[in-house]
Amino acid sequence: MGELQISPMYTEIEQTPEFADEMKFLCISPIVPIKASFNSQESKRFITPETDEFSDLLYESTLQRLEVTGNYSAEDFVRFKKFQLVPDEAYLQRLREKEKKFARIYSVYNQDVRYEVRGYTLPFKLYAAPEVQEFLFNCGLGNYTYKGFGMLDIANANPIERTERYRFKSADVEA
Repeated sequence: MGELQISPMYTEIEQTPEFADEMKFLCISPIVPIKASFNSQESKRFITPETDEFSDLLYESTLQRLEVTGNYSAEDFVRFKKFQLVPDEAYLQRLREKEKKFARIYSVYNQDVRYEVRGYTLPFKLYAAPEVQEFLFNCGLGNYTYKGFGMLDIANANPIERTERYRFKSADVEA
């Protein structure tokens, strides 16, 4: 009996969206606004997403991550001062009426030490510079993005319209 050969029917590439000062996002994975620290209950504290504190914590973590890249000037950071996350209130209200949760406690491991953090999954509008919107779309929002938290997608986007067939440059490769 021969080996089963699996090959893709075709390959697609996702087109880069156009980023603006106002974007609607939804969470693919939970957003973690507060970093965990040893023997601290702070990271498990519930923060209402409608508050400025929630938006401010995410702004601070975004600025820190933008600064680490070294790709932005002091003038850029002046433009990046505009940042406001506004949750979809109708979505939150529906969850509250059904007594469902949009925030949960998750375990995060760092050097085999287990920490607990609160992650939020909700649709929201973000008011920020287009470069910030693009950075968050590509790199995630909040803390522990390198562990898969804070992954975003654009709300109400048709995934079929966002892709195009990818053509390999090599003539001998069929995709």
